[in-house]
Amino acid sequence: MAPATPNQLPSIPSPVSERLSVSAVVAQLQMACFWLAVVLPFAYLSLLASGIDSTAEVQAFLVLLGLNLGTLVVGHGHRSDRGDD
Repeated sequence: MAPATPNQLPSIPSPVSERLSVSAVVAQLQMACFWLAVVLPFAYLSLLASGIDSTAEVQAFLVLLGLNLGTLVVGHGHRSDRGDD
């Protein structure tokens, strides 16, 4: 009986750290932040439409606005894979 070649050996799943590269994680984070930056304005626009009457509503608006600005900065580098460039 001949010894098994590497192609005949069963594949062993690699650890997560080997499957996920830093660039893949950064790309996923940028994509999530990009789409969060798109959706967040709907939350604070509804807050503005109902009126800001209390300090809690002012704080909520400012937190949402700051979160939106942060997601815009992080998600700015997101590119789609459509190849339009």
